[in-house]
Amino acid sequence: MKRLPRCLITTVESDSHMWNLVYLQLWLSEQGFEVKNLGCCTPESELLEALDSFAPQLVVVSSVNGHGYYQGRQIIKSIRRHDPDVACVIGGKLTTSESDNGLVRDSLLLAGYTGVFIGNDAMADFASFLQGFDVSHPRAEAFIGFPQPQYCERLLKSLPR
Repeated sequence: MKRLPRCLITTVESDSHMWNLVYLQLWLSEQGFEVKNLGCCTPESELLEALDSFAPQLVVVSSVNGHGYYQGRQIIKSIRRHDPDVACVIGGKLTTSESDNGLVRDSLLLAGYTGVFIGNDAMADFASFLQGFDVSHPRAEAFIGFPQPQYCERLLKSLPR
C-alpha cells in the first residue's frame, strides 16, 4: 500500500486559536495527506521533535492572531537549522495590517519559507501550490517565489531589526 505524504500542522506559541488548525487538518486530509496537528500554542521544541519523529514532507504554520509574521520568522530559522530541506509554508493572518502583506510575504520567503499564503486568495493559492507539490522532492524548490534582486535590497533595508 502506498504511504500518504505526511504534513505537520503547527502554529506560533502565542496563537491559542484551534479552529484554523482543525480546518487545515481536515482539508489537507481531503487533499491526500497524512496529517499530524500539533495544536495551538505549540512550543518550538515540540515542533522540532515532531520533525524528527513524524518526518513530514510538508510543514504548515498557520496563525490567525496577527503575530505570525514575527514569530514565524523565528520558527523558520529553527526549522532550517534543524531540517534545511523540508518544505515549509506559512499562512493566515500574519500581521495586524493587511497593507503589509506584500512585504511580509517577501520577507518570509527570504527567511526560508517555501510558500506564504495570505490575503483573500490564501486558500486558493495554497491549493494551487499543493497541486504541483512533488512529495518525492524534499523541498519543492520550484515553488519558491523570490522577489527581484533590486527589491530584495529595498526590502531588507525596510525590515525591523
